[in-house]
Amino acid sequence: VFRMQSAALRSLIRRVASSGMRAMSGNSAAAGSAAPNLRLEIPSADTLQKGTVQPTVLKPYVDAELEKEDLFGLHSLVNIDEMFEARLHYGHKMGTLHENMKWALYGERLGVCIFDLEITRKHLIRALDFVAHVVARGGIILFLSTHKDTMLDVEQMVEEVGQYAHVRFWQDGTLLNMKQLLGASVRLPDTMVFMSSLTSMSERHPAIIEAAKMTIPTVGIVDSNSDPAYLTYLVPANDDSPEAVAYLVRMFKEACKKGAAYRAKHY
Repeated sequence: VFRMQSAALRSLIRRVASSGMRAMSGNSAAAGSAAPNLRLEIPSADTLQKGTVQPTVLKPYVDAELEKEDLFGLHSLVNIDEMFEARLHYGHKMGTLHENMKWALYGERLGVCIFDLEITRKHLIRALDFVAHVVARGGIILFLSTHKDTMLDVEQMVEEVGQYAHVRFWQDGTLLNMKQLLGASVRLPDTMVFMSSLTSMSERHPAIIEAAKMTIPTVGIVDSNSDPAYLTYLVPANDDSPEAVAYLVRMFKEACKKGAAYRAKHY
């Protein structure tokens, strides 16, 4: 389910409606005939509320770009051989396998879960495409990680692409009580990307629940011992090995760059 904050969604819809109106005006002028005003009204609060649980309600407002299969050329970016070299297929011990992650496994070897890289590739491309679309529309992305081995990589990546990162201890209620904690109204992120859905204590990252409550769409790397619940776009893969995380960081960096390049050219 594609979910987004009401404010961010309204802003997106206004831009879509505006660009669509300009396109229709240009076509009408070329044809030399007057066309009726087909601009859609900005959806009401009730329509937006229904859209959080019934995405088809917002279908008339969807940009044509969202219908394209591979707008940013990400299919050629994600290569199974590179995923294998980065050890994305390694999970945890079979005894720690979460019931809701069985669908993503190819099998097991020597008691270790092995991910099906075809499934991983499909979900990774889907997540990268979503991230690129958010960047292309000027959205704010917050990348999160609590693993000491990968904190620096994540911080360096967001600095390069102009986004944001949180790689320290997450204070409960940061999203839910932001005004009380910070003393001012702060714009919430349009998307949150979890480089691991678990904390260093092997517990679900508390920000996942908070994001779900605030209807912020989330992307999460989910290992075999993780619960994929509450994540909007999940990627079944190894989230522990430095090689695996470095590969995933590079993929998200490329997706952000492609989205930014598209924005610079078309917006």
